[in-house]
Amino acid sequence: MFKNTFSLYLQLGKFRLCLLVLFTALIGYGLGVEHFDIGELWAFSTGTLLTAMGANGLNQWWERERDSLMVRTRNRPIPSKKMTSTHALLATMIWSVAGIIVLLIGVNGLTALLAFITLVSYLLIYTPAKPYSSIAVLLGAVPGAIPPMMGWTAATNTLSIEAWVLGCVLFLWQIPHFMSLASIYRHDYDKGGYHLLLDNPEIERATRGIILVFSLALLGVTLLAPAVGVGKSVFLIGATVFGGIMVWFAIRLYQQYSIKNARLVFRGSIIYIPLLMILLLVDQRILSL
Repeated sequence: MFKNTFSLYLQLGKFRLCLLVLFTALIGYGLGVEHFDIGELWAFSTGTLLTAMGANGLNQWWERERDSLMVRTRNRPIPSKKMTSTHALLATMIWSVAGIIVLLIGVNGLTALLAFITLVSYLLIYTPAKPYSSIAVLLGAVPGAIPPMMGWTAATNTLSIEAWVLGCVLFLWQIPHFMSLASIYRHDYDKGGYHLLLDNPEIERATRGIILVFSLALLGVTLLAPAVGVGKSVFLIGATVFGGIMVWFAIRLYQQYSIKNARLVFRGSIIYIPLLMILLLVDQRILSL
């Protein structure tokens, strides 16, 4: 019984997705920190994870009726009736508030503020926009870009240029990542009443063009990042190779839409971001010793 309930909580908070959020946040922390404080690191990790799970859970609560219409989401805890909406709302509100309080007390006010902005922008701007406009993809990329910035502010208590570069990389990365996913499940999203694409990518090229433009922009930003102190020569080489592959996948998708080509972009993006972030941390903090 306990195991099943615990599993439902993990599904409600999208725990595996939150681990990626925490990963990018910890990269930001690792890049900025001068002297590791295990207590601060624990508070930052716990607060970030709780806030991320709270945001995801509240999003599922908000979208519970639409989720029940979609094959991809109808087995989530609320639409599947494995958890009541009241129970889910209470749990996720507790996670959200607790996460921000932990960050405020255990880390610093700036990081807690960024977590609050992430929560509010995700729930009150991105989520309501999803059924109405493809601009929601851009709006949703904003809260997704903040975690590495939180990591930097947790370590330095400042929003310097490095934090903004990290946020920019995450923002740009999310567009090809999510739009390729949305194109794969376009018909399912249509059933749920979501309008996340500019057109039918099988026929027209607007969506495919956006994916290509943002892939090129991502490559450009990562190549310029060392000029402002984010990464060095090894990172530059890796960014060129990894980013070049992403652009090549996006070009293939632009030239000819297929589920296979869309999956290449989506899966490539999943591999790209952890490799890039790890390489950045290694180049900046280990190879420079």
